[in-house]
Amino acid sequence: MAKSKNTVKTVKAAKNLHKKNPKLFYAIAALVVVAVIVTGVLYYLKPELFKGPMPAEGELTVYFLDVGQGDCIYIAFPDGKDMLIDCGSEKGTNKYLESSQSDLKSLVTDGQIDYLMATHSDTDHVSYLDEVLKTYEVKNVYMPFIKASAESKTEAIAALPQEKLAKFTDPDTIGTVVYAEFFIAALSEPDCNVYTNVGVFDISGEGYKLTFYCLDEEYFADSNLKSPEKINAVSPIGILEYAGRRIVFTGDSNEINEKKYCEKNYKKDCDVLKVAHHGSETSSTADFLDMISCEYAVISVGEGNSYGHPTEAALSRLNKRNMKVYRTDQNGNVILKVKNTGDMTFDCEKAAA
Repeated sequence: MAKSKNTVKTVKAAKNLHKKNPKLFYAIAALVVVAVIVTGVLYYLKPELFKGPMPAEGELTVYFLDVGQGDCIYIAFPDGKDMLIDCGSEKGTNKYLESSQSDLKSLVTDGQIDYLMATHSDTDHVSYLDEVLKTYEVKNVYMPFIKASAESKTEAIAALPQEKLAKFTDPDTIGTVVYAEFFIAALSEPDCNVYTNVGVFDISGEGYKLTFYCLDEEYFADSNLKSPEKINAVSPIGILEYAGRRIVFTGDSNEINEKKYCEKNYKKDCDVLKVAHHGSETSSTADFLDMISCEYAVISVGEGNSYGHPTEAALSRLNKRNMKVYRTDQNGNVILKVKNTGDMTFDCEKAAA
């Protein structure tokens, strides 16, 4: 292999130094060795020090990335850990793919993601998660309780580790190729922990806690999950608490699981709502909005989408509660920062017209 000019110059300079001042040469060499050892020890004991981008001390940052008609949320926790919630859009027609992948690369600079969640199986939420799993080292995956069953992927699914397959319910399966590709990629990772979105569970760290409220196993046993409404309803409702602030994540939640959340009486005064299902008519119901009581809302939605999102009905419910609304179709990437003092700011890629 040919050496670069810079490498040749460095080697010559080292040889000259060794001849002229061997004591200085060995002193520098010793310092380099010590630096390498210390770096290795720190990486082993405190890997979070090497994660990027490191948030400012005591700062939580949530990136609502503009992926068109889809969802992609990246969270940089204050202790250096991170999480990706969904990464999808309409595959094959996504003009935002290149820019969103570039955004992720600028955020995940160490090649690792601590937590990845697929809220449900819709293409506009999972279409690029298989590529995320191939590109980054993902430590923990949280995914729907539902098995994939795409006909073209039958052999690949059958070959997956049985101990991982056993985590998922058999009665209801999702037969799309896109979900199957993500399912196979997630269960094929040997060093990745796989969890299912069922019941209530926490992800916590230094000063923060993210609690997910999911449907119970009974829902999957009693429901035929072939309708879009029932599939959307498996989306977890997550509440992230930090420095006295609460941020609500919803996936494509709708009146089915929002009602179940309200029945459990998980009433919390929150601050920011990621509006469910891109602002569809059957999401962000009045009872649910009153239960979480937010001041701000972020809608991830594609410009000029064919679904009419966000709907006038959903916007009306938000406006009635005097919520300040940010939209990725109008503002591009929306970045929320929360300091350890509780001070909260929004930064937008562009101003709404």
